Amino acid sequence: MTANEAYNTYKNMMINTTVDKLQIVAMLYEGALGFAKNAIESAKQKDEELFIDNMNRVIGILLALRDSLDPNADKETVDYLTALYNFLIEKSINAIELFSDDKFSEDEFSIVIRYLSKMHEIWTGEVMGQTK
Repeated sequence: MTANEAYNTYKNMMINTTVDKLQIVAMLYEGALGFAKNAIESAKQKDEELFIDNMNRVIGILLALRDSLDPNADKETVDYLTALYNFLIEKSINAIELFSDDKFSEDEFSIVIRYLSKMHEIWTGEVMGQTK
């Protein structure tokens, strides 16, 4: 799935679903986390095709999250989240390049998983008001 396809899928979900928009964002975080973890596993197995597929899905979701930010919301928050998503996208693209050069580092990529985990935790706990 390309980033454009991921974004279109997300956009269609937003239009055609009765699921709460807050829940959709939580699902996107969960999806990105799952694909990121799968990417690490495929890197360990030296499965380039599966690794790139998982990484493209992570990037696609991050692009969808970034591009769906409400420009009318608090400017400081939007700017912060935009920069954070851009950072995670850059780290993910860099991971693909490093994998291609046989220099992929799970430790270096794990920052993406740590941030996604924390963002999911904040989203579900603070924004949605759910507790574990």
